[in-house]
Amino acid sequence: MKRYQNPDIFEHLAMSYALGTLQGKARLRFEKLMRKHLYLRAVTNAYQQQFAPLATLIPSEAPPARVWNAISQELQLGKQPALASAHWLTKLKDYLPWSMTALASIAAAAMTVLLLNMNVEPAAYMAMLKPPLQQDKMLVVTVYHDTMEIAFNMPSGTLPVKDDMMPTVWCIPKDRNKPLMRMGTLTAQGENRMSIDKATWKEMANVSQFAISLEPMDKPPSDKPQGEVVLSGELAAL
Repeated sequence: MKRYQNPDIFEHLAMSYALGTLQGKARLRFEKLMRKHLYLRAVTNAYQQQFAPLATLIPSEAPPARVWNAISQELQLGKQPALASAHWLTKLKDYLPWSMTALASIAAAAMTVLLLNMNVEPAAYMAMLKPPLQQDKMLVVTVYHDTMEIAFNMPSGTLPVKDDMMPTVWCIPKDRNKPLMRMGTLTAQGENRMSIDKATWKEMANVSQFAISLEPMDKPPSDKPQGEVVLSGELAAL
């Protein structure tokens, strides 16, 4: 699985999947990986949205007559007895009261489901952090509700290593009048995790970006970055 944590590999696969050029067993393997890993689904979804406008540039083409004939044969169109529609109209008055009641119940149930889904909290949040210049490197941040933690998944070498600097994580609020949230520090190697509480989880709905800066170790912690911001990215609900 480690090879699929390399942006050079999984971004290419996600792009190919979104374009439809990833075919056969390779496509099935990638779909299996997407079901297991949130960041693969997020990257693929981002490319699918990016490529969606390309569909409008494809010229329309009328399908051949054999396609419509095959559909008609499959559905057996034109073979229903003419009396069927008359029989249906005759019986409609007998079923109309029940049909209207059922229709009202179905509509009420659909509205209830819709309203409930509008208030459902996301299961997680995700951000793909990239440096301002070297766009081939990526750090994936996932905020999990179930385990109440923030996971930082990054290939080796994503974070700059400086002996006198500490990689520090920040949350940038959607409301720029609010102060930045200093989340903690990272190590330059491997996968890092930070525990969060319920208040921090709820605050994720008001966060627009994650960022990582290199903070000087010989100075006291500040409420805003003092060093260079080396990675940043938009936060999205999943």
